[in-house]
Amino acid sequence: MLSRTADGRPLLSGDGVQLALPTWPQGLAELTPGTVLKVLVLATQPRLELSLLMEKPDGDSGGEAPARAWQLEQAAMPKLARPQPAAAELAQSWRQALLGRLTQAAAQFQQAGGSHLPGALLQQLPELALAGLRQAAGEPPLPLTLPFWLWGGPALTLSVEDALERESEPERDELDLLLWLTAPGIGAFCLRIRRVAAGVALAFVAEAEVCRALRRRLPEIEAAAERGGGRLAACLIGERMPWSGLAISRHGATGLQAQRLSPLLFAVAAEVAGQLLAGDGAPL
Repeated sequence: MLSRTADGRPLLSGDGVQLALPTWPQGLAELTPGTVLKVLVLATQPRLELSLLMEKPDGDSGGEAPARAWQLEQAAMPKLARPQPAAAELAQSWRQALLGRLTQAAAQFQQAGGSHLPGALLQQLPELALAGLRQAAGEPPLPLTLPFWLWGGPALTLSVEDALERESEPERDELDLLLWLTAPGIGAFCLRIRRVAAGVALAFVAEAEVCRALRRRLPEIEAAAERGGGRLAACLIGERMPWSGLAISRHGATGLQAQRLSPLLFAVAAEVAGQLLAGDGAPL
């Protein structure tokens, strides 16, 4: 929609974006404020180029035609993309998304009748019984794939697992956090983050070339983990996962306590992943 700023400049607004033009394009008839316009984005780099779609006069069957493009210096215009949330906000959002998925899975499992199949049936017809159990339980609730910044960005896949080689610490029963991501200039990798006595430990798994790229970024990874609030006890990078875990089933989700999803691990994950996405040496 077209309107005017306080100093009289043309102002385009829509879907939460406001675009103030330095002047009205030369040769284009003045329009009344409140007029609804259609604008086509031709380019964003190296400068923002817009084309105003004007309706043709009555009787012209050509529909809409683009008017002359507005070429505006990118530095003089507001950014059209939404601002990237802080790492702490990302961490909280990812954790809430996983908790929501697990809660939903637990509710669906209970509505389906749970796994309470007769023991005699399990013994007499094991294949049939297991098939019925799978149907009742459904597919595993995780992993969960969502946009990195929730409103957009590269695909991020998250999961949590029970650690199978946990240290002997009865007071600690936190799940491992896993994420899968493809970072520009690096490639696709899996990252497992585990809480240990000395802080947090990271394990990256990827192809050999990606491993080499990750090792070159190791100082940044260490600094990012510290920003997330965790003392980095170990950072392993290789083609095979050094630790193993047990996935959370729908049945397991029914008794899962929220505190087992450590906020610290999500904070470290958001800082490390954000740093790797930001590019070599550039903090997110």
